[in-house]
Amino acid sequence: MLDINALSQLKQLKQDIHDNTPRYQGLVRGSNGRFGFVGTEEGKSYFLSPDEMEKVLPGDQIDFRVEPAGDDKEQAIVEKLVSSDLERFCGRYIIRGKGHFIEPDHDKLNRWIFVPPQDRNNAEDGDFVVGTLTRHPFPKGKAQARIDRILGKEDTPHIERVFMQARFGLEDTFSDAAMAAVETIDAGELEKQFAERTDLTHLPFVTIDSAGTRDIDDALFAEAHTDGWTLWVAIADPDALIKDKEALELAAANRATSAYFADMVVPMLPAELSENFSSLQAGEKRLAMVAELRLDAEAGVKETKLHSAVIESKAKLSYSQVAQLIDSGCDDIPAELHGPVLHLADCARTLNQWRQAHCLVMEDRPDYKLVLDETGKAQEIIRIERNAAHKLVEECMLVCNRSVAEWLREQNAGLFIEQSGIRTERLGEAAALLKEQLKLEQKPDLTNLENYVSLLQQAAEADSDLPLRTILSRQMDRSVFGTTGKPHMGLGFSCYTTFTSPLRKYNDLLIHRTVRALLNGTDVPSLDEALLARIQERQNSARQAANLSEQWLKLEWLTRQPEGTLYDATIVHMNSSSITVRLNDSGIDGVIDRRKTKGGWKFDSKTIVHSNEKARFVLGQAMKVEVQEIELSKRALRFRIA
Repeated sequence: MLDINALSQLKQLKQDIHDNTPRYQGLVRGSNGRFGFVGTEEGKSYFLSPDEMEKVLPGDQIDFRVEPAGDDKEQAIVEKLVSSDLERFCGRYIIRGKGHFIEPDHDKLNRWIFVPPQDRNNAEDGDFVVGTLTRHPFPKGKAQARIDRILGKEDTPHIERVFMQARFGLEDTFSDAAMAAVETIDAGELEKQFAERTDLTHLPFVTIDSAGTRDIDDALFAEAHTDGWTLWVAIADPDALIKDKEALELAAANRATSAYFADMVVPMLPAELSENFSSLQAGEKRLAMVAELRLDAEAGVKETKLHSAVIESKAKLSYSQVAQLIDSGCDDIPAELHGPVLHLADCARTLNQWRQAHCLVMEDRPDYKLVLDETGKAQEIIRIERNAAHKLVEECMLVCNRSVAEWLREQNAGLFIEQSGIRTERLGEAAALLKEQLKLEQKPDLTNLENYVSLLQQAAEADSDLPLRTILSRQMDRSVFGTTGKPHMGLGFSCYTTFTSPLRKYNDLLIHRTVRALLNGTDVPSLDEALLARIQERQNSARQAANLSEQWLKLEWLTRQPEGTLYDATIVHMNSSSITVRLNDSGIDGVIDRRKTKGGWKFDSKTIVHSNEKARFVLGQAMKVEVQEIELSKRALRFRIA
């Protein structure tokens, strides 16, 4: 038996070991395997073994200690759960023997969650469900959930949209209070505001959009002068009809954007407002915020004036009609509007030339439209090339947004869309690539806007066997909201915002509110970091929901194509383990796995090239592929090179 002194020494030894064991707090993140990692605020990352990862969930904040794991490695041991954000999630109901589970459809959670008998809600194998976590796995490693809602099965009509709406929390109905607020808007309210605004109804504005568009938020008119143009861009003004902090405002703030699915739009504002009272319909007087832009002969902006105005669109024109008029004439457009529309086209062409010379112009990409049958499945996928009318509208929107951003920055107000260029961790290799390919004496500075624009313009014209602009574009950082007006490097603009879609985007609505306050000399609304982060998060969710729903529909369509079909494709991205290609005719993205490829293949991260002694693959390269595997439940597609 140990005497009291030995026991005391043993106790002290244990205490010393405890005191000398490193302890931290950090955030758990998952992986594609059963293991995970936990990262600290200081930027350190520690390995979580499968056994430790079973105790926690991605996104958990934990206290942990660090212990040796052999071979001079370290691992994290979970000691305490500090907080957990994961509560509600969507997935597929799985029955295996007597076990009932949810397979979560979640970016980070890749384990099945057990559902006890009392919480199964009569769900059947294969059902798509909404669940709530009822027991966290810490400390026993056995998570449990209950079924809150059954969304449907794989063949349920429109299940792709219904599921993604539920997963990302996108509501498609408005509260009674919001609808009641819309009902208070009437013609009398509009007439009252008409009398208080600048009357621009004499200008021959036209709207140019898809034939079926109802929420029309911009109208255009260009006056040609001997030394340039005056471009008028009128934007729908729903903010004038929304009372701050009331039900409509809360609905718009919560949604932050309209979500565009293949089978329907989940709108930010009720249709009565976005498609009627505020929509710039032809032949109707409408409230608008109007940018009057004085352009010189080369389409440089000499002056920007903003107006709270009343306009009346003279015609609703489609992209195809305007493109036809620009190309060869169009009898469907009234003769008195031919001149104004052609002036717009001339102005837009010169605006594009100005951007080519002074900024950065992205490569044209086609759009893809899904034609659905009565059950909501993709019947056909149509490739739509951008025509002259699409480009006309794009140039007018870009110059309007850029000019409003510069106007706001001069007033030290508003919010901006900022983009810092190449990701920090990629700057070194990007600079080395340009030094080598452009034959520069030293590595260039890619953090200065003027240098950046010049270098990328040179890259576009360089005599190189590499697609330099494409390589650099795949290494860009994400754009973010900001309040200081930093550059948008990706566009080559000194500052940028979006002013042109207040029916569809909450940040545009806030810009209108800010502009109105500055014009009226009233208090400018405050825009804190928390608000901007929430808008960004909600808009990202809506975009993800629409993209994932569309990918699901496209892959389901692909399963019905003849086996062994060869598809024309283009390489759009690569990393050390895979090549991502896009099918040219349908816009479907899939992956070619390169991890087990024989033949001495190597990946160069600087040039983004896969190569061996006989061949190489570069971004933008054409190839033929065939389908290797489709996993609809994971929306995963793998190709093999044909």
